[in-house]
Amino acid sequence: MSEHLEGNVERVTYYSEETGYAVIRLATPGQPDLVTVVGHLPEVQPGERLRLEGAWSTHPQYGRQFKAERCEQVLPATAEGIRRYLGSGLVRGVGPVTAKRIVARFGAETLQILDEEPERLREVEGVGPKRAAAIVRAWEEQKEIRRVMLFLQSHGVTTGLAVKIYKTYGDDALQVVQEDPYRLARDIWGVGFKTADKIARDLGLPPDAPSRIQAGVAYALSQMADEGHVYVPEEDLVAEAARLLEVAPALVEPAITALDAEEVVRRERLIYPLGTSGRASAPARNRVREEQAVYLTPFYYGEIGVAGRLRALAESPTTLGRFRRVDWAAFLGQLTRDSAIELSAGQREAVQAALTHKVTVLTGGPGTGKTVTVRTIITAVESLGGRYALCAPTGRAAKRLSEATGRPAQTVHRLLGYSPLEGFRRNEENPLPVDLLIV
Repeated sequence: MSEHLEGNVERVTYYSEETGYAVIRLATPGQPDLVTVVGHLPEVQPGERLRLEGAWSTHPQYGRQFKAERCEQVLPATAEGIRRYLGSGLVRGVGPVTAKRIVARFGAETLQILDEEPERLREVEGVGPKRAAAIVRAWEEQKEIRRVMLFLQSHGVTTGLAVKIYKTYGDDALQVVQEDPYRLARDIWGVGFKTADKIARDLGLPPDAPSRIQAGVAYALSQMADEGHVYVPEEDLVAEAARLLEVAPALVEPAITALDAEEVVRRERLIYPLGTSGRASAPARNRVREEQAVYLTPFYYGEIGVAGRLRALAESPTTLGRFRRVDWAAFLGQLTRDSAIELSAGQREAVQAALTHKVTVLTGGPGTGKTVTVRTIITAVESLGGRYALCAPTGRAAKRLSEATGRPAQTVHRLLGYSPLEGFRRNEENPLPVDLLIV
């Protein structure tokens, strides 16, 4: 259950401009000591009055503190509170001395004067036309910040998210949120479709709004990508998005077309043969399947890039000639006898494929013999006088690879001689001097 706390900021112990996370000390009625408040807050200054919603907790090192979930900046009502508020540095151009003079002139009506009769600032000693204009501009900026924060929090946006939104869009935050709340999911890290959809629905956006359906399609695609899919057949995507958004499938198809035009997604018609047995008739062997694939754009270009690199590897000059002339049945028979191991037919095929093809992918579940196969591949290369290297993406993975094979292994970066200043020393122009690379 949420609790409430109200008081004046006495000290800002810590504030992150990037995230809005803050640690402040608050003076509250009925509390003899200052209260520690933590959480994502607007950029507050000593002298400000805050109305907070959250919960009490006990930190093992720092003791009792109030974790704020929502924060409302309350304008001070007393002359002393106004003086401290204006002199805190919150309003550019107003320091402690100027704040004291302004409040001395207008008293408890100071904030009303700033809102309704700002030209009267020139009545204050030491405030000329230019300075008065600068103070008014700074005051209007603070009013806009408070207005944005109040609007967002009134629509269920947490203080932390409200801070992120304002830091991203500035004074345009209200316009962005009101016109296209789903833009938050595209622009702000940590804001997903569900959060943006909650804000949109709270603002009264209809369930069948095109912006909502487009955002829902992108969300459905990203969810399927998390399950390992590079693309999704369009008919499956339409069904999933319609289910997720609770709208008619006929509304989803135009949304996909619009996203394709904006290059948020990419469509491509895929044609591939259906698997058949070797004894099938010619018409059966020629059967193909067509489907309209929909990709998130980064995955589309990623797949094209990977395919292009694999094609380039397959078409590059080879050093595998000596391995292709080997009598593999006799060679593997001798190799297994010398090593006192038994290889299945699949493992024998994998060893031969690794040493006669430009690119080989070895897959299999736990206990299927991948490690034995890799060790046999290495032994075969050594027996045939070939050169090889072992590497892995991380240091821990390289260590495991070395332990599994009994041979030295390095990280990819170390093997390729990476330098922050020079990049990779080993590249297309300066390749590794090996016949086989195991990653």
